[in-house]
Amino acid sequence: MPEEKVVMYESPEAASIQTVTGWVDPSGRFWGNDEHMARYCGSTHRQCAKNPAHPTHRTNSWCRACDEEGRAARFAAMPTRIWGGEPITDYDGDDYFFDEESLRDHIIDNEIDLANLKLVFCTPNHPSEIDPSDYFLDDLPEDGEINDDQLLAAFELVNEMIRNHGPMSWSPGNEAVELPQAFLDMINAEREEAEVAP
Repeated sequence: MPEEKVVMYESPEAASIQTVTGWVDPSGRFWGNDEHMARYCGSTHRQCAKNPAHPTHRTNSWCRACDEEGRAARFAAMPTRIWGGEPITDYDGDDYFFDEESLRDHIIDNEIDLANLKLVFCTPNHPSEIDPSDYFLDDLPEDGEINDDQLLAAFELVNEMIRNHGPMSWSPGNEAVELPQAFLDMINAEREEAEVAP
């Protein structure tokens, strides 16, 4: 077995002064060759990477103009169908409408321009079934199984009730809403009446 080389603390072999070159952010943190991270940490705003004509944005955020353009393009690419009273939401998913009256009130009360109205059909969120093995994961031994038939039957009964339960909530879907012409005519008529009324 070779002998271990002994290097004393005071020896010139133990350490030497070196000159190191690299990127440093304003707080003094050294980033080596990573210019991007040094600039990211040292800046507050940046130019849009996709379109320099867009306004600057915060470094730790995204370009709002690009985001709006992307959202508009995704909405325009969605398939459409005529609304028949199903649950719908605005494209941002902030307001949900379950009947004609609530949508009408929203449009009239907020003075929304029908040309700018972006609605999508909702998709239902159903409750998830309960897997007894997952539910009792912390209580079972490793690779253990539930062998109690009554307990398994109770879970099956609960899961059947869950399967038969309606949606618990709704989420924005991927299908754009085309409002029926009769609904649009009703909104326009109400607006005209409101303008004429003293």
